[in-house]
Amino acid sequence: MKVKTFSINSDKSAVVKAYLPDSIPGIEFTVKRPSVVIFPGGGYEHISPREGEPVALQYLAAGYTAFVVSYSVNEMFPAPLLDAAYTFLKIRKRADEFGIDPEKIAVLGFSAGGHLAGCLATMWNDNFLTKSLECTPEDLRPNAAVLCYPVISGVTAPHEGSFKTLLGEEMNRSDLSRLSLENRVTPKTPPVFIWCTANDESVSAHNSLVMAKACISNKVPVEFHMFDEGPHGISTCDKVVGDENYQRPSVRRWIPLSIEFLGKYMDV
Repeated sequence: MKVKTFSINSDKSAVVKAYLPDSIPGIEFTVKRPSVVIFPGGGYEHISPREGEPVALQYLAAGYTAFVVSYSVNEMFPAPLLDAAYTFLKIRKRADEFGIDPEKIAVLGFSAGGHLAGCLATMWNDNFLTKSLECTPEDLRPNAAVLCYPVISGVTAPHEGSFKTLLGEEMNRSDLSRLSLENRVTPKTPPVFIWCTANDESVSAHNSLVMAKACISNKVPVEFHMFDEGPHGISTCDKVVGDENYQRPSVRRWIPLSIEFLGKYMDV
């Protein structure tokens, strides 16, 4: 395996770490692997390391190439989304170099990173993105999305900190509605896998519920799992040093479930 790092903005404050498995002679899919682009959470204020490389390793084990994105934080909208969109554009343009199939690229995000992943999944064809990056909408469209205890709505049980960072202290209901992803889902949204825990005290499970409902209303393929309990930021559900609260073997099932979902909709 090789690990490469490349920047995605002019001041090199936003970077992508690419985990590139080796091709295996005689195994066809390893020549052009499916891939997953991971956006860790952090309330748009920082990047959570537990939701980066540990997650990438799970998908590497399943045969995926993984990209972990350290996008712009403490920046107002649309800075993070431009980072996300440019990441997809750059990865697709370098598909041969990375040994990936450009038509099998999923987006995955946690918490605020789930909101960012959901923004890309629902706004990939917005004119402001394609004009800013001088590309076609198809260059930016994820082939599937995995949203992990995501921030979704600025109206229904919003995660106030995330939206204040994106919109500023003077945010109004119109701005919140514009960035509420349940309002951005269309029939062109790619298939979506969503999971959360029912007792998440940081990002209410209502966020995941309204997103699943919006997908159903727009006939977008969606798989939704709500586990009974587990703290926010649970990531791969492994025990954290000094804190056993994050160890949840039953919730860890989201990993194989999501891999099965991606395999179905990306023909892996």
